[in-house]
Amino acid sequence: MSGAFRAVVAATAAAGVGITAFGERPLLVGTVAGICVLFSIGWPSLLGLPARRGAVVVLLLTSAAAVTVVELTDDVAWAALVLAGSVLAAFVNELARRDGRPRLVESVSGVVAGCTVVVGAVGWLAMGTGGAQVGLVLIGSVTLAAAAAITAAPIPAPYSAITTIVVAAVVGLVIGYLLINVGMTTGVLIGLAAGVLIATVHHLFGQFPASGRVFPALSGAMLAVAVAGLPVYVLGRVLLVV
Repeated sequence: MSGAFRAVVAATAAAGVGITAFGERPLLVGTVAGICVLFSIGWPSLLGLPARRGAVVVLLLTSAAAVTVVELTDDVAWAALVLAGSVLAAFVNELARRDGRPRLVESVSGVVAGCTVVVGAVGWLAMGTGGAQVGLVLIGSVTLAAAAAITAAPIPAPYSAITTIVVAAVVGLVIGYLLINVGMTTGVLIGLAAGVLIATVHHLFGQFPASGRVFPALSGAMLAVAVAGLPVYVLGRVLLVV
């Protein structure tokens, strides 16, 4: 799949997070869970990890545990325990291998990196449902969607990343200005983070040979949206009283 395909999918996923944030809680939970599932299924293939079936199982279990814990506790801090458990699960997955365990370090590190991404996705759920919290979700999702849309445009490589970052920052600034309970400073910082993240992911994973296949391409597209959840949450906690 082309870079434009990944960009459109990432923009759609980000828009889905922003739209469902204004609806019933189960809609947002389902959207975040769906992003984690699509990421988990394609991640081992994108990296070319050995024992891909076991890696997918570990990632799916980590996704389910992280979403469940945050929904039950309303506290993202408990997700750290899920991440710790996922590290143990990654080692158990290696112990269950019967192929001589080639590329052991690469396999473990790839699975743990994927678990870090899906745990980070629950940041979207941890923000809450108040006015400022929904504003944070809106800014994060819209700036991600705008940045992803720019990467889909036929802009030469040296200028594509710069344009992506600048546009995302400007979009964040404008939305922050419109949302008084969030503010322009928070908006522009989230926009900058979203632009850098999308530009980096678009360039990096476009170099992987497996990114031309459907599920690995979907995983690469979901990565930016998933991993952005926790940084947006942290920026909100630091800059806002939420």
